[in-house]
This record gives sequence, C-alpha cells and structure tokens, in this order.
Amino acid sequence: MVYVSNTIILLSGKDALILFFGVYLTAVIQLIRKYRTFDIYLFFSKDKTKRVRSMRRFVSGFMIIDVIPILWFLILYTFVIPNSPGPFPIMAAAFAALSVLGFARILHSVIATEKHEKYYSNDEFEDVMSKWGKGNDTDNTFKAHFITGFSYLIIFPIIAYLISII
Repeated sequence: MVYVSNTIILLSGKDALILFFGVYLTAVIQLIRKYRTFDIYLFFSKDKTKRVRSMRRFVSGFMIIDVIPILWFLILYTFVIPNSPGPFPIMAAAFAALSVLGFARILHSVIATEKHEKYYSNDEFEDVMSKWGKGNDTDNTFKAHFITGFSYLIIFPIIAYLISII
C-alpha cells in the first residue's frame, strides 16, 4: 500500500508577489542609497542651492521609488499574477517582482546622468558617480538608463504573464 500525504501549498501567486515585491523593493532602496535621495537633513541647510537640490532629489526619489512602484504593484497584483497556488504562479510572481528593479534605473536616468545640475553640484555628482563605480563614464546618458529601466517594466511582466498561463 502506498501512502501519499496531502500537501498544503501555503502561497498563491498573489501571496508570492507580495513577498518577492517586498524583497526586491528593499534591494532597490539599498541600491539608491548612493544617490543621496533621501538626505532630508539637507532641507535645513544654510546653502540655498544645496537645500533646493536635496528637495528635488527627495521629490524625484519619493515619486519614482515609493509612489510609482506601489501603483505598479497594484497593476501586477490585479492583472498579471493569478491567485491560484502552485509553482507556476509563484514563478510568475518572482519574475513580475523583478520588474521593480527598473525603477532604480529610471531614478538614475532622471537624477544622475548628463543633466544632473538640478540635483547635484559637480563635486556631489563626482562623489555619486564614484560610488556607482563608473566615474567619468561617457555612456551615462538619460536615454541608456531610462530605456533599460523601462525594459524591466515590460519584459519581466510579459515573462510572468506567459508563465502564469502555463
């Protein structure tokens, strides 16, 4: 006689999306630390240009890293990831959540490329680029980083959707 135990699957695809999205969003927040996006103490700087630049970085970072990913999560949760349990919905959730990494690229494209003067002084920008590890990179353009970031937002949800319909 063969005894087969009942297996209980704890995660549905939507549950897994919550888990993976949280993990990857935490990684994104760790990735953007080098941009000094949330240096709120500079709001009280005596140097007006430093204060204005830090406020611009904060607003841009808050929108790109906090607000838009929450809306993106809602889209993925509602339209892409199935609520059913099983390995394929969980794999789809993992791929869909990877798309949140694109927001770090998009933030980079907005604040740390050739038009950085609104966000950093030249010295601050050199410091940020040295932490990025690229220094004086001629390929550090808005277009290159924005297209890469936007590609994350397209490619990974498509892969997730294709996996979810298996």
